Amino acid sequence: MRAKGALLTAVCLALTGVARAEDWSPWQRAYDPATRTRFIPVELWTGTHWDGTQEIRMVPAALQFGPRGDKSIKGPTTWNGIEVYERLNRGKLQLFAIRDDRTGLGRVFDSRYPDLGCQGEVKFPLGRWKQGEVREYYLNCGRGRPRPLKVTIEDIDFVYDGVPHSLRFHWLLMEGRGRGTDMLRVQPVTRTRLRAGKRVAPD
Repeated sequence: MRAKGALLTAVCLALTGVARAEDWSPWQRAYDPATRTRFIPVELWTGTHWDGTQEIRMVPAALQFGPRGDKSIKGPTTWNGIEVYERLNRGKLQLFAIRDDRTGLGRVFDSRYPDLGCQGEVKFPLGRWKQGEVREYYLNCGRGRPRPLKVTIEDIDFVYDGVPHSLRFHWLLMEGRGRGTDMLRVQPVTRTRLRAGKRVAPD
C-alpha cells in the first residue's frame, strides 16, 4: 500500500495448524513486564528454534518459505570476511550481518543495488529494547551524506493471530522517501510450528 510515496509493508510468520505442547517459556523469560523491556534474539528473524540463551549469535539457519517455496534464509556463511545470512526472495539475493554494536541485523548486500553497500544498517532490532523506544542511526553508503535511519518499537510483546510474544516495529529510512518505510511484524516459531507453517515476508 502506497501513501504519499511511501511503501507500508507487513512481514509476519504466518503459521498454520495448531501445535501441541508449545514451550513458550524462553520467550516469556525474554520479556520483563515491569520495565516493558525485551531481549530480541537473532532466532526471531531466522525462524529457527530458540533455547532461550540471551546472546546475540549467528546460529545455523535453513528456512524455506513462501507459497511456492521460493524464499529462503540460510547460513551463516562468509562474505568479504564477515559472517552473513543469505536471504533469497524470488531471485533477489540479500546478505544480512550483525551490526558492530550488536543492536540489529542489517543488509550488507542487495542484488537490486549491487554497487550500494550501506554500513551499519538495522533492518531488524536485536538485543534489549523497550516498548516505544526509538533509536536513530546514520548509515554510510559510500557516497553522499550519511543516510538517517530510525527504528521504533511499536509493540514489544503482544499476541498476533493467536501467537504470543510477537513483535511489531517501524523501520524508517531517510524519513520515508521512496521505499524507505516498513512496518514489520514477526512472531516466534517453535519447532512444531515451523514444521506446520509458512513464512510471509516483504519484497
